Amino acid sequence: MIIYHNEDVDQLRRAAYPPLADLADAMYWQSRGQRGKMDEYNAAVEAVKARYPKPSTV
Repeated sequence: MIIYHNEDVDQLRRAAYPPLADLADAMYWQSRGQRGKMDEYNAAVEAVKARYPKPSTV
């Protein structure tokens, strides 16, 4: 059994998330009617969340 501490998961996620500049670029293109970059950004964020899930609190 692996036990993760919240701080460890948070640090791992922070290091793995795409840069905020990518989000700003995606938001710009979304405002111009192009969702492709936003979809890519959201997929990257979801991949990080899947790779480093928050521990369940039971």
